[in-house]
Amino acid sequence: MPQPIDLQTELGRLMAAERVQQVADRVSLVAQQRVAVDEQQQRVGLETQVQQTHAKSEEIEPEMRRKNPYMGRRKHRAPVEPEPEEKPRPPVSDEPHQLDITV
Repeated sequence: MPQPIDLQTELGRLMAAERVQQVADRVSLVAQQRVAVDEQQQRVGLETQVQQTHAKSEEIEPEMRRKNPYMGRRKHRAPVEPEPEEKPRPPVSDEPHQLDITV
């Protein structure tokens, strides 16, 4: 005897199967993008990596000495002299000032 079909259960199973398929597709796309990004980062890393360094000597190169002759020299500041104390002011008189200007 055939079993009765429950429409809601069958629709739920179909929706679940579709969602699983969509998740699998998305995971596949994300993996492809991740591989592409990793390859690009490796390529950029190889392009920006220093292949061979040039050893610099401790001596100052003559060309640099010509361009910047004072390189490596420091100026020593002269010792700072203390400022003299304020000069005493003349005594203030209580007399009013008289200023006469004629033109």
